[in-house]
Amino acid sequence: MATLSKVRCRTEYLCWRAFFLRLTVALLVSSLFGGPAFAAKLATLDKVQGDVRVFQETKEKGRKGLDGKALFPGQTIRTLDDKSSADIVFANGDRVRVMPNSEMTLAAADIGDEKSTIGIDLAAGKIFNVVNKLSKGSSYKVKTGTAIAGVKGTIFSAEVVQNRSIFMVKEGTVEAYNPGKPQEVVQVAELKKTEVAGNEAPSAPVDMSPEEIAMFEVLEDITASIKDEIREDIQQRIREEAIDRGGVPDRP
Repeated sequence: MATLSKVRCRTEYLCWRAFFLRLTVALLVSSLFGGPAFAAKLATLDKVQGDVRVFQETKEKGRKGLDGKALFPGQTIRTLDDKSSADIVFANGDRVRVMPNSEMTLAAADIGDEKSTIGIDLAAGKIFNVVNKLSKGSSYKVKTGTAIAGVKGTIFSAEVVQNRSIFMVKEGTVEAYNPGKPQEVVQVAELKKTEVAGNEAPSAPVDMSPEEIAMFEVLEDITASIKDEIREDIQQRIREEAIDRGGVPDRP
């Protein structure tokens, strides 16, 4: 009986030791990479230029942003000077380019296999958004101090200039409103823009200038990358279908 008791105690000791070891490793990884120990990764950083910092919800000191760094809900990304920028690549393929001297927070975040919810709080500066066509029940919203913009799949920019929010649409449609006047919603179509100042409702959409349209050229590398991914996905499906039919797929 004494021997059995010792074996049981030894087994319990090893189980607890293994548990605390796993917990310690998880906390260490969290500390090193700046993400919650058990939170699901929402996105990653890419194309980091200059001084980019990632801040935890309750911490004043940010960690240096690097390509491939995992991002989690509640984190804030800041580009700290005129030469700093970064891309945020979400798990569902949506992308954000954070321009110089900007600050944005990953507010709402829930990305699943069938639907997703992404919410961005833009406190300062400018971001460009490349959003895939949303599935039923999905949403993508950008919130500023004066406005909320929701989309259904589009390429658009959001910018905060003092107490004004400016939304420009390159492709698709954006729905914008002031949260203080939610009944006054404007639909911003392709190559149009709207502004929301203070407590006012959004302005009537007007045409973007040629210079404003040209600003979207900074996204050419992103859109080219997305087209390549779509082409590769189509080619892979063709090969899989050929194999299922018993044929030999041609190499592209």
